[in-house]
Amino acid sequence: MGNIFIKIMYKNENLKEEIRNRLKLSEVIGKNLSLKKKDDSNYIALCPFHKEKTPSFSISDEKGFYHCFGCGKHGDLFSYVMETENIGFVDVLSNLAEQAGINLSNYDNHKNHDLDVIYNLIKRASDSYIKNLNSPIGEKAKNYLIQRNVPPSHFNEYLIGYSGNLKSNKFLVSSLLKEGFIIDDIIKVGLAKKAVNNNLIFYFQERIMIPILNDRGRVVAFGGRLIKAGEPKYLNSPETPLFHKGKQLFGVFNAKKLKKKKRFIVCEGYMDVITLSKFGYPAVATLGTSVTEDQINNVFNVTDEAFLVFDGDVAGRRAAIRVFEKNLSILKIKKIFKFVFLPENLDPEDFITKYGENEFEKMLDNALSMIDFLWMEGLKLIKKEHPETNAIFWSFLRNKVKTIEDYNLKLAYSDEIEKRIKVYRNNSQFSQFKNVSKRNIFNNYKLIEKQKLPKTGVEKKFEAIIYIMILCPSVCQNFDEKISLLDFRDHSLNEFKDLILKLIFNTPNINSEKLQSDLINEGFAIQLRKIMQSNISSRLNLDENKMETENVHDILKELLHLINIKMH
Repeated sequence: MGNIFIKIMYKNENLKEEIRNRLKLSEVIGKNLSLKKKDDSNYIALCPFHKEKTPSFSISDEKGFYHCFGCGKHGDLFSYVMETENIGFVDVLSNLAEQAGINLSNYDNHKNHDLDVIYNLIKRASDSYIKNLNSPIGEKAKNYLIQRNVPPSHFNEYLIGYSGNLKSNKFLVSSLLKEGFIIDDIIKVGLAKKAVNNNLIFYFQERIMIPILNDRGRVVAFGGRLIKAGEPKYLNSPETPLFHKGKQLFGVFNAKKLKKKKRFIVCEGYMDVITLSKFGYPAVATLGTSVTEDQINNVFNVTDEAFLVFDGDVAGRRAAIRVFEKNLSILKIKKIFKFVFLPENLDPEDFITKYGENEFEKMLDNALSMIDFLWMEGLKLIKKEHPETNAIFWSFLRNKVKTIEDYNLKLAYSDEIEKRIKVYRNNSQFSQFKNVSKRNIFNNYKLIEKQKLPKTGVEKKFEAIIYIMILCPSVCQNFDEKISLLDFRDHSLNEFKDLILKLIFNTPNINSEKLQSDLINEGFAIQLRKIMQSNISSRLNLDENKMETENVHDILKELLHLINIKMH
């Protein structure tokens, strides 16, 4: 390596910190040792520094060091590579930086000094915001946090503050200048920008200030929540030398403290993270951006299994699809993403407040896997009475699987998809044969059984009820007894209806996506497709993307009433 980096690399703590953030100790050691996992962040192995038959070499990703209880060897990522590869510290930094995808040209003495200055500056600003929150000018902000059920202990846990108004910002800048900071640094760190007349324009005014911390707990940026009327409601710091939205996750430092307690959650906003942590969940948020590959890698640097819990509205579902698309190609063995769709347009805070923590746990239990999500996305391509769309469906699944970079995972997904396609085709053929047989039977005995056949209008109402049950499972709980007593003439539709009721009874807060996935797994893909691809929504004047619970409730009530009149 060139001498240009030798002097600076010994002293560059920022470079070492970045390497630690990007590389797990277990991943580096696991390249030449067979590791046995003890829990999410601890492993044991046979010691590479002395001969032994029983593993006594302990590796901790959380603490960032290894220790052998046999020979006493102890160290970190850098010392391990130095000793096992017998190379110097500068070469270790160079090699590990390359593995981590770090550009060394970004780390020289001058830049290192600049980073230290702005780290100190932004920390100083954060301390000022905390003082504001705890002073009279922060009373309104504090009341808002209390109204959002944020406990005072979390003010400290998340270093929450208040920016104050224009006067407060000017006082902060004057204080920073007196302490030796310069205007250029204040601008560089994202607290302000210059107007045409060279006056400062402050990014954050009258906002609750929630610091964004890096993996080591250092403030790198802010998220500001406006407490007066105006837009944007939420505002992040601009891109700075410390902060890159596409690489950073909000809450990751705090989540590490909780990751052994409960399942790891990826959500949309700061308040979701803070609320979930209140219930003991390690959680991170994506800072309002489409999830990037760097952010996915950062999640899996902390945990091996993450649950994506986005809001139950259309925007939340679209965001989940983007995460799925981004994660599919970079799937890794033993790194698992699961998807949870909350019902009724609720966010995590609303859901837990309304239904309780136990029901939230059930939602996590019923989360969709990546393979289930892929299958569900493919099913949307099938159109009733258009058999060629089956080919489009299969082609979609196979092409998606081809994008998976890991060879073994690609094979595993391909095998599973082909099994499902085979079952789907067999069910389709059986269903068509079964329907033809029933139709022939009815045709043969239509004169004898005419009085027992339901009218067409009633049949359509039956289908409409099934449609509402699938799309809005929470609503039909109010009518479960009446629905259970309905006797459809189509035996398969009766079975379909009974299974839906059973699934809803077993999981009261099940949402539409999970319900549909379970119905497919139970062998009712054909019936589901027929109902969901009909024109029932237009007949009922329902918009699937904007369904209001009260409206759906009234429609279902009216349908049951009309059927009761028809059948008596």
